[in-house]
Amino acid sequence: MIRSQEDIVFTFPMDGVMLTDAAGEKTDKGLLIKVLVDASTGRELFINGVKMLPDIHDIYRTDVLLDSYKTTLTLTEPSSGFEKSIDVYYLKRGYGKYRFALDDNIWFLQNLNENKDVYKSMFEDPYLAMLKKMHDRYGTKFHFNVYYETPRHGGFNLSMMTEKYKSEWIANSDWMRLSFHANADAPERPYPHVSYEQMKRDAGRINEEIIRFAGEETFSKTVCTVHCGDVSIQGARALRDLGYRALPGDFFYYQRHGVDIRNYVDAETCFLLSRYAFWYDKNTDIIHFLCNGGIQHKKPEEVPRVFEEKEKETPYVRFKEICLHEEYFYPEFRLYQPDYPEKFDTACRWLEEHGYQSVFADELFEFDTHKN
Repeated sequence: MIRSQEDIVFTFPMDGVMLTDAAGEKTDKGLLIKVLVDASTGRELFINGVKMLPDIHDIYRTDVLLDSYKTTLTLTEPSSGFEKSIDVYYLKRGYGKYRFALDDNIWFLQNLNENKDVYKSMFEDPYLAMLKKMHDRYGTKFHFNVYYETPRHGGFNLSMMTEKYKSEWIANSDWMRLSFHANADAPERPYPHVSYEQMKRDAGRINEEIIRFAGEETFSKTVCTVHCGDVSIQGARALRDLGYRALPGDFFYYQRHGVDIRNYVDAETCFLLSRYAFWYDKNTDIIHFLCNGGIQHKKPEEVPRVFEEKEKETPYVRFKEICLHEEYFYPEFRLYQPDYPEKFDTACRWLEEHGYQSVFADELFEFDTHKN
């Protein structure tokens, strides 16, 4: 935005941002934050009727208590008739939490299907066995973003998936959930220009298959990660109409190689997400949140440093969205990571030692779509 002489601008918070306890002072009545406004010297400004005090460098300030999920802040200047309102949200369950998402999942489902007459339990699959060990050790919950099909081993798609393990899926749905990711691994960026109709088809049939073979209890109704983190607004609206209410992402705008990873949002919103980690788009009724785990291509010994650096980069946030990909678990994959299980253990141990608690997104945003 180009600044002009007359501008009166919110600098903290900004419209649509969602704050955790790290952004202010938690009290028994709610979260007390310091609202900051940028305007020229000598003005008389009010927030919700309370006069703001002048601070340094043309900044005005006042304290506001966030005592509910949504608070509207109305900025006025009686002498000029200026008035502007923004909405800010308080994530009461967002402090000291982490969400562990797994992308590009299909191979373990194929393996379960191929061994349906051999395995007595789904946890005989090596990938699931590793994840169960992490859950049993640290209480970690895992969200699987799944493909519909893969050409591996002659081809497999979710319509072929056995229902043998359905009761076991349901019994473990308190820590395992499944949702849409993409039709397949290729093309690498399938959705930045997707139509509403195609997205609804791709996501809808995956949703139906998940419910069929894993049960309604295991289907994540409210959040999914779109493959490569980029989707048209038409595609996002299709996902919202299917029930998805939150989309995580990296939110990189105009990278050097020209590829965006930003869902559908603009550069300013990417900045907001890099700073606050959560932002609500009132136009689509979708929450966007930042994947700030950053350990996909790191060695296990680098994980603590990465987590600490991320906390410094986002001082208003004490939430971690961690994303790893299934393929790196398998020796047959060209980018196989032999230390993959160790990376999981290091991450989960650090989070436990630093007081973080594992959650699903519907717990974080209080969507109340599953009973836990």
